[in-house]
Amino acid sequence: MMALYLSGIRNSERIASGNVELAWLTEGTAVAILIAAICGLVLQLGVLWQRRFGVRTSSYVVFVFLAAATMIALRIIIGDVNSAVLDDFPTVLWAVLRIAIAMFLVLIITGRADAKLASQVQQTQSALDLSRAQQDVLLRGDEFTRRQISGALHDRVQARLIAACLELQMVDVNQADETQRTVEATIAQLEEIRAVDVRRVARALSPRLNEVDLESALDELALQYEPGMKSTITVDSTLENKETRPSANVLLGAYRIIEQALLNSAGHGAARLCEIDVRVDDGALELTVKDDGRGFASAPDMTGFGSTLMTTWSHSLGGSWTWKSGRSTGVVVEASLPL
Repeated sequence: MMALYLSGIRNSERIASGNVELAWLTEGTAVAILIAAICGLVLQLGVLWQRRFGVRTSSYVVFVFLAAATMIALRIIIGDVNSAVLDDFPTVLWAVLRIAIAMFLVLIITGRADAKLASQVQQTQSALDLSRAQQDVLLRGDEFTRRQISGALHDRVQARLIAACLELQMVDVNQADETQRTVEATIAQLEEIRAVDVRRVARALSPRLNEVDLESALDELALQYEPGMKSTITVDSTLENKETRPSANVLLGAYRIIEQALLNSAGHGAARLCEIDVRVDDGALELTVKDDGRGFASAPDMTGFGSTLMTTWSHSLGGSWTWKSGRSTGVVVEASLPL
């Protein structure tokens, strides 16, 4: 724009006489482009000045007039304008005013565009910050609830089961052998529920991944779905190295994503076999959960709590997750979590 404007100035007499042809656009264009490039550099210095010291109207006015004077000086230096023009002060002043007005118009247009863009960026950033805050609240609330339930199962439910076993043991059944056997079998079942099932559910609700390795936690998680669904688990050995072990938060995120994938495989896919693979690749924890279930005839609803939880965990860790149908049957869930 500046080069075209300067080309017009250089050919102002021809334009004033009405002799407007395409040829005049190319005459002196190289000189105009050179001047425009230098003025563009001056404008860039002005932008840097603004970023460093802020926006002041007085600074803009002084800068624009100095830039206009610099353009005229450049034209005199390269011989594009006769230095004798300096003796005609009104002409020089009018030239400075014309250039300054043109620069002001450019600055106003670009300034309004920059202000609008800055406002949109700020609104987007505010929305993004709010979304991240909501994600953190969701995850913290979910983990808090899980810990509360886990503690209740571990302490209160186990205590009640122990009390029930003690009461059954105190029943006088000396005269009935069959009743004795029934009571003993009931006590054994209650003890298995207390010692195995309740503890397993409690640990699944709140896995202590800072104390237990991920593979062991996943093994115990997969046991909940047996014998209906068998699971094979492969975990990268580098995850157990103290120097390369990911943070507990990354491991917990991986655990929660795999947990939801297993739940979907068993509940929605009616899968009989599930393959879990956890590996480290190019600075990220790569998760793959593949089942042999019935898959999806069409795209599933991704607004449920499980999908939302997987999305929230992956986004909160700066990663992503996706799903795809298997080659023949089943579903493959993949997630990537930066280390």
